[in-house]
Amino acid sequence: MTSAHIVIDSLNHHFGEGDLRRQILFDINTEIHPGEVILLTGPSGSGKTTLLTLVGALRTTQSGSLRVLGRELMGANENTLTEVRKRIGYIFQSHNLLEALTAQQNVQMALQLQPHLPQAQHMQLAKKTLSSVGLEDKLYAHPGELSGGQRQRVAIARALVGQPDMILADEPTASLDRHTGREIVELLQQLARQKSVTVVLVTHDNRILDIADRILTMEDGRLSSLMNTVTTDSQHMMRMLAQDIRKGYLVQRVGQMSQTEFSQMLFQITDETKRLLETVELIQGEAFESVHQEVISAFTAKAGDMLGAEQAVLYFLDSGAQQFWTYQRDGKGRLQEIRIPATSGIASAVVRAGKSINVADVLSAEGYDPIVDGKQSRTLLAAPVTDSNGTVFAVVTISNKRDAQAFNRADEKQLSEFTTPLGLILESWWRMGCSCRNGTAGFSQDGSCATSCP
Repeated sequence: MTSAHIVIDSLNHHFGEGDLRRQILFDINTEIHPGEVILLTGPSGSGKTTLLTLVGALRTTQSGSLRVLGRELMGANENTLTEVRKRIGYIFQSHNLLEALTAQQNVQMALQLQPHLPQAQHMQLAKKTLSSVGLEDKLYAHPGELSGGQRQRVAIARALVGQPDMILADEPTASLDRHTGREIVELLQQLARQKSVTVVLVTHDNRILDIADRILTMEDGRLSSLMNTVTTDSQHMMRMLAQDIRKGYLVQRVGQMSQTEFSQMLFQITDETKRLLETVELIQGEAFESVHQEVISAFTAKAGDMLGAEQAVLYFLDSGAQQFWTYQRDGKGRLQEIRIPATSGIASAVVRAGKSINVADVLSAEGYDPIVDGKQSRTLLAAPVTDSNGTVFAVVTISNKRDAQAFNRADEKQLSEFTTPLGLILESWWRMGCSCRNGTAGFSQDGSCATSCP
């Protein structure tokens, strides 16, 4: 039995009958686990909302397998569907609030489906939940007296009040300003982390992509990763320009077009350019920085786990400041940047030598520095991370094998197999995130954008 909250296997879906029958979803396969925040993106009409309503047991599953909260929805009876719905909080684009009821009463209504919560607690729970979304002073206001953003927050409070196992949200930030939208999605993220609630959120809002554990993209009814979609869109854009906009050819081709054909071509180029610019905006914004931090943290932890080590750290080299910098989590689990001197320690020796160093007894090693190499380190394996020019810009240190043995040659080889692609990934990401006026990407050794082109 899988522990996943959502398991989708070969899911297909159609609308209409006979000659009007049209397939909307094609062979969808994925798993989503407790506590995950999943963003579902893609153009309008790609099938995002259809998939969301199927997962929410609001639409009949036609083909394939769809398990939600441990229950199979394919062929499920109404009792099973109702039980699944009771464990899900729904947030939709239209607020669906009852105009005759106050904000508090609209939220309390959701508790009627939760018999395990005593009736006497309903009012207090509704007030507390509305306060958590910033509406403590709007408890007795009717929907007509609230702004669009406030009505959306009431709808979000209604979804949260029943303490669901899963939140399904369709464009929950669409009518909210940047600050309020950010507060709402961070509330959903906090719920996922603290209560292991699964959050699946359909969005076009690039400002919130950094809250996601994973981003899934729908394209013409098919599911893919965000990176696959970005790559496909960019390749299509560049290929179209390279093939069709040759010197002299564009003028000839456009001159022969009808007005309709010209309008269609402009629309296509505009649409592709818009999507490309949205991607550029993402990788140059806060979302890119946050994703970058999380990827570094996750990759480094995995490297340590592969080698059976107690700790793994990735130090970036700021050669100008003679410092290493890295990310560490604070008491609240947030990633924070820290800096330490890069003039001593085993990690510094790796930079100078440009090769791995394996130390069986750290405390007696020449050049050992507890600040850089760790006060608790006993055994240590450190390897350089290089860019495409062979320049060392980071060092990975793995310390203290769990079996109390020293690191061996097999460990050195395995760490090297990790650092080689890591260097390429980090260099590529930095080049995507930093652009110069002359079109040449540039980055500093500390990973920040270069102030001037190299």
